[in-house]
Amino acid sequence: MTGTSDATTASGGFGSVSTGRKVAAAVVALVGIVFIILILVNNLFAVGPAFEEMIDDFRPLLQEESLAQAQADVDGLAAAGEEFQTEIAPTMAQQLGMSPEEFGAMVQAQYPAVAQGMQALPEITETFSGLIQTLDSQRELFESADAIPTDDLPATTVPWIILIAGLAAIIVGVLMLLPGRIWSIVAVVLGAGLVIVTFALNLPQKAADADQLNENLTPIYTQELIDGASASLAVVSAMGQQMQSEMLPDLAAQMGMSQDELNAFMGENFPATAAVMQTMSDSLQRFEAFVGVFAVNLDNYETIQPVSFSPIIWAMIIGGVIIILMGGLAIMLKD
Repeated sequence: MTGTSDATTASGGFGSVSTGRKVAAAVVALVGIVFIILILVNNLFAVGPAFEEMIDDFRPLLQEESLAQAQADVDGLAAAGEEFQTEIAPTMAQQLGMSPEEFGAMVQAQYPAVAQGMQALPEITETFSGLIQTLDSQRELFESADAIPTDDLPATTVPWIILIAGLAAIIVGVLMLLPGRIWSIVAVVLGAGLVIVTFALNLPQKAADADQLNENLTPIYTQELIDGASASLAVVSAMGQQMQSEMLPDLAAQMGMSQDELNAFMGENFPATAAVMQTMSDSLQRFEAFVGVFAVNLDNYETIQPVSFSPIIWAMIIGGVIIILMGGLAIMLKD
């Protein structure tokens, strides 16, 4: 038995390594295991693709120009709604020899979609305006989160990077049990690489911004928001369609005007409503695309929402520091 033990030691087996080196090696390997557990516990191989798909879809929506256009569309609808109540209804009533109350009753009876839309517009425009302003306030956070891990690498690479780091730590930890200091030096380099790269890519700040963005969206990004926005769009669409195809032609006939004459009359006297009627189709398409991005990414958001990214990044940093310390300790200890 003694001869066998001596042979193992002489051949450079694990038994020739000191207890301190074994402990250091075990800790390095344990850090690698923790990295892999982080991936599994946080479901990162599902979160990464969900995050990337959601970011890709929202990126055009959150451009400054897109949000400005969306706000202009909302402002136009709000102005048209106010103009209808304060100017169009009284003027049209006078033109038709009606009281404002009679005109309102006529619109309600003959053009219910117009009446419903005009009544709902203040709340609809206020809701959409609030959503647009909320998204605009999150642009900096979004841009930071969009750069995880870098501007060029997609978020889908993050779980693979952590997996590779974890496997590398496990392998290096095992190899540190061999006599000599080369694998201990490799451990120090591995740990330093993890820490340096993480800070060089500004991942702690990016992760914190992603978590803050997640927290800020949680109260509004719900199925109720999507259902309510879709219903609002249906109301506005029905209002615009009935106004263009029924109400305005009927009013033109009652006032003895051609359609062109009525359009000129509207443009001269009610510019906000005339402008909205000209751009209604395009505005609705933009709103539908806006709401559609929220709708198709709700599942992605629900996958991402439970995950906090900052603890994962700091676990990588702390793990890297531990690997450095254990590698350094192993270098100082004798075999």
